[in-house]
Amino acid sequence: MFVHDLAGNPLVRAVPIALALQDEYEIEILGLLLSGDQVYEPYRGLFEYKTVRTSLDIPIVFSAIRRLARMCDGDIIYAFKPLLTSYGPALLASRFGRSKPLFLDSEDDEWIPFGRTPLSFLVKDLLKGWRHPTAWKYTRMLHPFTRCARGVTVISSKLQKRYGGKILYNGCDESRFDPALARLRDVSVRRRQFDLPVEKKLLLFAGIPQPHKGWPTLMLALKSDAAKAWDLVLAGPLDHPSFAMAKQELGNRCHLLGPVAQEMIPDLLAAVDAVPVPQDRVLFSECQVPTKLLEAMGMAKAVIASRVGDLPMVLGENRRGWLVEPGNAKALSLALQEIAARPSEAVRRGQEAREWFLANASLKAMRKTLKPLMSGCFT
Repeated sequence: MFVHDLAGNPLVRAVPIALALQDEYEIEILGLLLSGDQVYEPYRGLFEYKTVRTSLDIPIVFSAIRRLARMCDGDIIYAFKPLLTSYGPALLASRFGRSKPLFLDSEDDEWIPFGRTPLSFLVKDLLKGWRHPTAWKYTRMLHPFTRCARGVTVISSKLQKRYGGKILYNGCDESRFDPALARLRDVSVRRRQFDLPVEKKLLLFAGIPQPHKGWPTLMLALKSDAAKAWDLVLAGPLDHPSFAMAKQELGNRCHLLGPVAQEMIPDLLAAVDAVPVPQDRVLFSECQVPTKLLEAMGMAKAVIASRVGDLPMVLGENRRGWLVEPGNAKALSLALQEIAARPSEAVRRGQEAREWFLANASLKAMRKTLKPLMSGCFT
């Protein structure tokens, strides 16, 4: 499995798929370290990783890609993201799909000029940016080679229209993310585990507050009177400026945990009451189904998400959670107010969310999608 930037969060998509395949295959995860010196902290201890540390300078990256491809021992090659930094070494290791079966996964729309106006995109990416390996021009050049892949998996219907293939939701291990486990049933014990208040309503935001994740909307909602019953729990980098600002604005209602290891996420979800996924309506987020949404559904938590992309379908048009319009802080705060006022309804929707998760995003469900793709490789 070739993963883009093992120092960053692309592992969030790759690791659940690796766990689903692990019952039949030995897993080898390879990748460049582009944004740091070590594998992304929450997933650091889960696998043995083969890495090459490199800068983002394109000549150095080309050399590192060749080194990484030579380190591959696998019989089946699976690339995560159609980028030069992951699909590139996968193409080389498989000899463009001719010597070894090659598969491709896509979880983001890498063609979108994320966070840029069309003019700045034209200047910074098309005319300049020749030394950056994730520049759109390189991704576009690689696109014809997606035909070398024997099979494709994608996270959303929008990406399926571009790449074809099968939709594969990367949820989590249903035997670990199970609210019925005796260890997870006592909420007060789990809250003391993370030094969280026992009597408060707790809302969890895990990860990095990137622009498309609706962070300003979430903060506005929490500062409203309708959401005053809620405290915010943040699991992510302690030094992130948005987290520091949240602590300053919310005071004792904000709880900073720092990075939380992936094996502790079921415990953390058991300790909280709800998970917000207030994605903005931008082209980039239209392609996504966030992992934190699927993990929360696996733990039968109340989820509030924006009407963006496939999220209304995933949440069953409010049957399995609460849907709000993107950017609407008032609607988000009212949803939080309703969850606090109607705990039995939150439980009911959470149970329906877990049933959907078991059928569509659990390890068992992932294996059901992956097995037909892989089974014909050696026949």
